[in-house]
Amino acid sequence: METTTEIPARRGLAAWLALCIVFVVLDVAGVAEGLAFPVPLIVALVLARVLEHAAWARRRPRLVALAVALACAVLAVAVWVLDLDLLGFGPPDLAATLAVAAALGLLLSSAWVRAAVLPPLGLSPASPVHAVTAAALVIAAASSVMLFVELQDEATASVPFYATDSVVAVSADLALALAGIGFLLTRDFRDALERLDLRRLRWPQVGWAFAAAMLFHALVGVLDWTESIVLPGVHALEDRFAYEFVGIPPLLGAVLVSVAAGVGEEVLFRGALQPRLGIVLSAALFAVLHVQYQVPGILMIFAIGMALGLLKRQTSTTFTVVVHVLYDVGAFLADIVG
Repeated sequence: METTTEIPARRGLAAWLALCIVFVVLDVAGVAEGLAFPVPLIVALVLARVLEHAAWARRRPRLVALAVALACAVLAVAVWVLDLDLLGFGPPDLAATLAVAAALGLLLSSAWVRAAVLPPLGLSPASPVHAVTAAALVIAAASSVMLFVELQDEATASVPFYATDSVVAVSADLALALAGIGFLLTRDFRDALERLDLRRLRWPQVGWAFAAAMLFHALVGVLDWTESIVLPGVHALEDRFAYEFVGIPPLLGAVLVSVAAGVGEEVLFRGALQPRLGIVLSAALFAVLHVQYQVPGILMIFAIGMALGLLKRQTSTTFTVVVHVLYDVGAFLADIVG
């Protein structure tokens, strides 16, 4: 069921476009660096949701996909020719991303391709939103692989972290999750909470979440120790990109990073994506985006994603948020104490 409440799409569309403008302005002004990064995908998801409920678009899905492909192709050429640097992308990366998006749009213009590719992902061939989701999955995975390869030659470095970075991270993740489920377009606030499976926790549940986080630490500790014995060279590279908290105490920085990651990533991956993509695929995407680690570390992240997915199935997204936050806080505390 897509919605239980009729919401004016025009008002919702205006609200989303206004939010995207705010994101871009704050990023360009240097107030919140990186906040404009998810804007293209947010716009694509919002417009796809609007088109999904437009009669003419439902009758001509191929025309819509071809129009998107053409627009992305034109933008790719413009970025390359004009040497544009936008939204944190350099010209080559941005042009390549747009070119890939154009190619995917062209492929998805075929009903046969949509029917062959989308259902195995748990997506509907008739849904523009699901087509955008599939394209975003491919682009995200390909970009992560390329970035992972590039980072192999990077030396150990500290990554500056400002207090605003946590706000940027959680804002981007929540915006993507809410845009993907049609908040303000086909769902109101209550419907969105239900779709994302965000429920109030009782104190005993918080205790179980703490126990789950401690179990995660024990299991990851064993896997980490095993890697250090079997693959010492690879293990030495796992933590070469450590946070350097700027202007804030390390403990506060650890809490901010943990809350931002726990809330944003769980709502996006377990809340928005898992009900459509399933546990395995959502956990795989969750893992491949952690390009700062080596392959064994990414596999451990995948295992954590699988475990969180299973927990979410039995409990709620709120429960996995608490587990994720507590796990990350514990990991930071172990590093600080160590």
